[in-house]
Amino acid sequence: MNNGRRLGVGPRPVLSAWIHHHRQAAADSLQKMLFEPVSTFLTWLVVGIALALPATLLVLLSNANELAEGVNIPARFSLFLDESTTLEQAEETARAIERRVDISQVTVLDRVTALADFGAETGLESLIESLDSNPLPHTLLVEPAVHIDARRMDELAVALANVPGVIDVIFDTQWLARLEVTLVFIERLIIGLGLLMVMGAVLILGNTIRLAIEARRPEIVVIKLIGGGDAFARRPFLYTGLWCGIGGGVLAIVMVFIFLSLLSGPASALLALYSSERQFQGLSFVAALQLALIGGGLGLLSAWQATALHLRRIEPR
Repeated sequence: MNNGRRLGVGPRPVLSAWIHHHRQAAADSLQKMLFEPVSTFLTWLVVGIALALPATLLVLLSNANELAEGVNIPARFSLFLDESTTLEQAEETARAIERRVDISQVTVLDRVTALADFGAETGLESLIESLDSNPLPHTLLVEPAVHIDARRMDELAVALANVPGVIDVIFDTQWLARLEVTLVFIERLIIGLGLLMVMGAVLILGNTIRLAIEARRPEIVVIKLIGGGDAFARRPFLYTGLWCGIGGGVLAIVMVFIFLSLLSGPASALLALYSSERQFQGLSFVAALQLALIGGGLGLLSAWQATALHLRRIEPR
């Protein structure tokens, strides 16, 4: 007689059993991976490279975007007038342009001052003094209103080119617009490259999980014979994929940190040469955490895909 005392050998509660099996599957899958360090490291290395390359490029692009945003050059048109235009006519044209609502300011740069400035900047004063005539025309420096967008800026360039006496129009900050478009192009190229590398990592992880499923086929058959479903048999492989992804993400963080450490010195020296107060920014803690989580998510995704495809094919005979 046991005096009403329970022996503790009965079945576990459903929730307790579910938590216990998850803990056991997570521990067993990690232990099996650590018992095969070479293959585990190679798997982590594949995932790490797939994550590290686009992450490094995105950090570099982020630094380039911050540097481009720090360039504060007002938009300005340079209008070259006809050689026969006198200084009085140039000033009259400037006043007419300045009356437009989309123009902020117009400055007249006469040809004599322009030639003298050119000679002082290039050190060719003696050569300029030997010229018979001044080859430079009068120039109008036109600053548009700050509220003008890119489309209206193009329309304004066409309108200024049609002003009488104007022979050429140059948009001085067009290079900055081209730089911004180039950065957007590079960003999308990096994202596309990253997606391709991530897809490759998912396929490789999926093949790794498939091999693990084939290696444990007898165990899966026994589980299904005693009534275990696909969800029960799937858990160890999901944790295997999770550990593969997290390990690859951590390795990617290490590789990105090494790459950026090697680049930080030359990048800071380059910024100093351009008299920039900005500092080269590396991988932040939040970005590193996101990289590890992305790796774990990729591992889970690849494991789920592999188990959903191959576990259903294993049935007791």
